[in-house]
Amino acid sequence: MNLKHKTVRQWIENRLIFVLLSVCFLIRTHTAFTEFSPVIINEIDGSEMVLIPSGPYLMGSTSAQTAALIEKDARLSEDFFEAEHPQHAVSLSAFYIDSYPVSNAQYAAFIAATGHSTPKYWTHVPQMGGEESFPVGSKHGTHPVVGVSYADAMAYCEWTGKRMPTEAEWEKAARGGLVNQNYPWGNEASRHHANTVGIWGKDKWFWSSPIGSFPRNGYELYDMAGNVFEWCADWYAPDYYQHSQHRNPKGPETGQTRVLRGGSWSNNLFGIYQMRCAYRFHARPETRNLIIGFRCAATPTP
Repeated sequence: MNLKHKTVRQWIENRLIFVLLSVCFLIRTHTAFTEFSPVIINEIDGSEMVLIPSGPYLMGSTSAQTAALIEKDARLSEDFFEAEHPQHAVSLSAFYIDSYPVSNAQYAAFIAATGHSTPKYWTHVPQMGGEESFPVGSKHGTHPVVGVSYADAMAYCEWTGKRMPTEAEWEKAARGGLVNQNYPWGNEASRHHANTVGIWGKDKWFWSSPIGSFPRNGYELYDMAGNVFEWCADWYAPDYYQHSQHRNPKGPETGQTRVLRGGSWSNNLFGIYQMRCAYRFHARPETRNLIIGFRCAATPTP
């Protein structure tokens, strides 16, 4: 079978699966929303958490979407988007996710309560050439915590009685109910909506921005694009979408790196493409740097 016919067959199969999952979703939606509160407050860290409804969505990018981006920007290649294909239907159980990334103030409370070690750069950041120093530590409490490893993020989630979101949960939450759009707000990159790649428009922060500085998405979530990359629970594999489960996928059983999502403030030339909902990044679990933070998720209980 040639590639064109294989692609068409994949497209038809994905749409059929999506339709079937949607029927199941319509049957279950009313029950999910009558059982669980749409917004809860975690008693440990005070975080607001939003209920993401059960049901299907289309995860990843279509070939047409990525081809359009390559046509517009000659620096891009198919390899940049390879891990986002094929787009496939995924159905998730309802879950809660933090409205905001975990802040420096919340992480400081975690350190005080547990004695956990401080993040890298908590008190000092190397000079990086900006007019202002990077906003780390409790004195910059409204900024997202950075310099945390995967294990650090997991420890925080466990302290609060929450967990790390799966990659599939994170992408559904980021999309905010939109279908086949590149960003949480629509199809075009906008620095009026996110903090990335220097200063322009409403993006007036050279480094990280205070959480909630940009408009929320359709699920009432903030900073799902830009500001800091966020750890996800899954191990990373570039070809995982070729054999992903359709119901509550949890990623490969093993791996060397963990998934990161959402893009960041970084001045990376490809920053506007990294903050797309479908973009898949990854790093070794022990990585601690200035562009990675996290938010927590939780499984509803009746």
